[in-house]
Amino acid sequence: MTTVQPTPPPETELGLEEPLAPDAGTEALAVAASGGSRRNAAWRAFLRKRSVWVFLPLLVVLILISFVGPSFVGDPVSAIYPKLLPPSSEHWLGTDNLGRDYLARVVYGGQVSLIVGFSVAVLCLTLGLIIGGVAGYYGGFMDNALVKVSEFFQVLPGLVLALVAAALLGSNVVIIIVILGVTMWPGVARIVRAEAMRITKLGYVESAKAAGFSGPRILWSDVIPNAMPPVLVATTMTVGRAILVESGLSYLGIGDANRPSWGALLNSAQAYMQQAWWLALFPGLCIFLVVLAVNILGDAMNDALNPTIGRVK
Repeated sequence: MTTVQPTPPPETELGLEEPLAPDAGTEALAVAASGGSRRNAAWRAFLRKRSVWVFLPLLVVLILISFVGPSFVGDPVSAIYPKLLPPSSEHWLGTDNLGRDYLARVVYGGQVSLIVGFSVAVLCLTLGLIIGGVAGYYGGFMDNALVKVSEFFQVLPGLVLALVAAALLGSNVVIIIVILGVTMWPGVARIVRAEAMRITKLGYVESAKAAGFSGPRILWSDVIPNAMPPVLVATTMTVGRAILVESGLSYLGIGDANRPSWGALLNSAQAYMQQAWWLALFPGLCIFLVVLAVNILGDAMNDALNPTIGRVK
């Protein structure tokens, strides 16, 4: 009698299944790992630049002087010294037209300028990420509506708006920060929107959608983090712009009289340019160094995050 051999089961029944295509979770992990390595490489490239080792310590020193220095200098409003003394060992930056120690006034003035610059940058970054990210990810009616809102705020004249707000509400640091933030955020939002539209079409975002993840989760966990490199560069440039605009407003007299900034010191120094050159030199030099340091560091960050652009340059 012939014995019939049983037919072996297919490989799928023996546990030798074909490897499945990577799911959304695996692909997201791979993207996160590659993103982390790219960030580490960009950070190392940023720190290898010679300009960073010059201007980053310079910016840190200026920030420390502005926020720690007031504990070591005199009273910026006490007019107890001879008027218009030139810089000397007793008064390192001289005295002003009222007999106040100018070192103390420059140190205190740095607080206002730096607070305005970095606060405006944070406000622009926050508004830009929310509005630009939502517009770029969802598109359609949402995109059109938010773009119109951005264009409305973009055409607002910041200087005229500051003049009107100062006349109606008074001049203080908070009002200046809000006005500058309201008129500067559309630039950051446009970059976020463009990056969000590009990233939304990539494979790992499509995989996350197919896996059933919600739109807000994909936006804030996948789209926004990968759109940050050019956004951070634009934000660093906003710091310098805000400091320059605030200095210009203070120079025109639109500032907090109780907390003068470097621009306000320049405004008060214009009547003494010939007999007291130091009154305009030191606050102007501080503005120049801070804006230069921030712009150089932003340019170095751009080269580190976009190495192909750095090679072209």
